[in-house]
Amino acid sequence: MLEKFKNMGKALKDAQNMKGIMEKVQKELASSVIPITELDGKIKIEITGELKVVKFEIDPSLLTPDKKAQVEKAVREGFTTGINKAKNMATEKLQSVTGGLFNGAAPTA
Repeated sequence: MLEKFKNMGKALKDAQNMKGIMEKVQKELASSVIPITELDGKIKIEITGELKVVKFEIDPSLLTPDKKAQVEKAVREGFTTGINKAKNMATEKLQSVTGGLFNGAAPTA
């Protein structure tokens, strides 16, 4: 009976340690910024590891009706690239602290 309580105590301690590690990873993701540029730097996007957009700039030279489709495509591609990089970063950080427990699956935002 005493052995069961020891095992429970160890499991509780392990859970508390994991919580602390996960909080650290979340802080690292929040402070990590992924820069993305499109159209030779005329579109700039920055996304954190938590998928928060912290910067989005479009060069005024692109704000003309004849460039609308080009800009829309570049913005879509830029955000897609940034989101994928942020998800990969989160997956890598989680795998490094959990020993692959998440098996390549990033948490959803």
